[in-house]
Amino acid sequence: MTVITDALQAYEARDDLQPFSPNSLLLFALQLRFGIDDIPSVAATAITDGGGDHKCDLLYIDAESRTAVIAQCYESTSARRSEAPANKAADLGTAASWIIGNQVPELLGENLREAAFDLHESIAAGDIDMVELWYVHNLPGSDNCKRELARASAAAKALLDSHYEGNTVSVAYIEVGREQLDEWYTGTQSPILVTDSIDVPANDWFLETGDGWTAICTSVPATWLQEMHRTYGDKLFSANVRSILPSRRTALNINHGIERTAKESPGRFWAFNNGVTALVNAIVDYEPGSGIRVSGLAIVNGAQTTGALARVDERALVDARVLIRFVQSIDHDLVDQVIRYNNSQNPIKPSDFRSRDRVQQRLRQEFARIPGVTYLGARRGGPEDRARHHADLLASDTAAQALAAFHQDPATAYHDLRGIWEDDGTYARYFSDHTHADHIVFCYSLWRVITEKKNALGAADEAHRTDDDRLALEYFRKRGSLHLLTAAVANSVEVYLDRPVANPFDISFGSGTSPASATEIWEPVVDAVLPFAPEQLGPVFSNGGGLRRRESVERSVSTFRSVVRSTRRANSQVFAEFAENVVSR
Repeated sequence: MTVITDALQAYEARDDLQPFSPNSLLLFALQLRFGIDDIPSVAATAITDGGGDHKCDLLYIDAESRTAVIAQCYESTSARRSEAPANKAADLGTAASWIIGNQVPELLGENLREAAFDLHESIAAGDIDMVELWYVHNLPGSDNCKRELARASAAAKALLDSHYEGNTVSVAYIEVGREQLDEWYTGTQSPILVTDSIDVPANDWFLETGDGWTAICTSVPATWLQEMHRTYGDKLFSANVRSILPSRRTALNINHGIERTAKESPGRFWAFNNGVTALVNAIVDYEPGSGIRVSGLAIVNGAQTTGALARVDERALVDARVLIRFVQSIDHDLVDQVIRYNNSQNPIKPSDFRSRDRVQQRLRQEFARIPGVTYLGARRGGPEDRARHHADLLASDTAAQALAAFHQDPATAYHDLRGIWEDDGTYARYFSDHTHADHIVFCYSLWRVITEKKNALGAADEAHRTDDDRLALEYFRKRGSLHLLTAAVANSVEVYLDRPVANPFDISFGSGTSPASATEIWEPVVDAVLPFAPEQLGPVFSNGGGLRRRESVERSVSTFRSVVRSTRRANSQVFAEFAENVVSR
């Protein structure tokens, strides 16, 4: 047994992660870092462990933070170990060389091949700013591991530079050991990791107060922000959405502009820059003549500014000043809103706040009447909820993906989740007056069955897999295969019901059906049609393009439906029992 820290204690209580052993700790770390609500769905596509994995246990792409993670996991059962084996950290160099530098994809295992293709496609499209190499383990960090990780990241960077002309993707490494896990876990309990008392070099300021908050606004020397970054590093940005690490990665054109302004026009920096917003635990002192003292510090807006200034020679910043406001509140909900509304990672649009529109408000009320489910209605689950696990949470993102896939748009479900929430037209297509909680359960439970099938096949002993199992698993290893199968199964719903469906949004299992019960209803249907997926849907993923080739998708889904229709007599009992549970509005 290893020493049980708060983070490891929370991990040990997560029964939902144990089916993914030996990568369960890796998924726990991923969830803490990126704020993932539905980790089983991520596991279904991100885990690459298995035959031909070439030392890569997971490859995950977080579209929102434009970060890719290549990871290796190790869990020790011995309390005598003082550090994790460094050779497994070195293995990440091997993983990176196969993923980034390999020109013979046939030599990669099926899981890794699809993941590597996805990564290369994202880099080529300019959708990735950072590749991170993670060594996740449950032991103390060590210099030996960090040295090996540094070598691996340098090799990965060289490969990126050689394969992508004008490459701007950075490479970093993180030893996610006991200390790092605890830091990330602590961040789920409080958004402010820097808890020191800090003197702010300011002579003039003004105070503002409001409903549940107090703030003080002033100007500080740019060199003070540099000092804060040197002292606290990335802990300074603990309250940023999705753990933005601007000192190592961000939108390069924005940072370049900030750096150029600081270097060339330091005396105008204050006028050109939007400034910084920081959360504090308390504003301790602000009496005239005594300066300002705050307790705790977390930058929520201005991370890019701070990260860019950290890279400018201190001597060039003598005349540069920065507008800053310090916000104090003990209301946790208000603090969460301050973080969300102030975070400037993306332009602010009404579509970023769907949780406030009438559709999501109505859906939350409808879900409250359905047993065994919690739906937050476009609100992300709280950090503590993700760390401890909300057993009956139906994640809003998963609901959106399930709706899009069910309603014949698997490409959007897989490639453009953000677009569902941000684009008004796309949002209205799936969340409208026609969308009800019971129908979301109907779509989500189909997605859930398919995801569980994929995870179960991947976890099964290879010796016990049938030929059909092996073919199905080969299909499931294609990136986007879950979304395509969801669309194909949904497209055949009239075959199962043996009647026309005028409006697919009208069908459900009834308002009293929980997701768990709905999953049981869908499972026999999925079992009956799953064997058709490899041959009928597999060609979509040949010759590149995947789900983006709309004509190929529609053709394969149509063929899948024809095959399902041809088996209606053989599956009559399964389809009839399913139909008995389906109701229409």
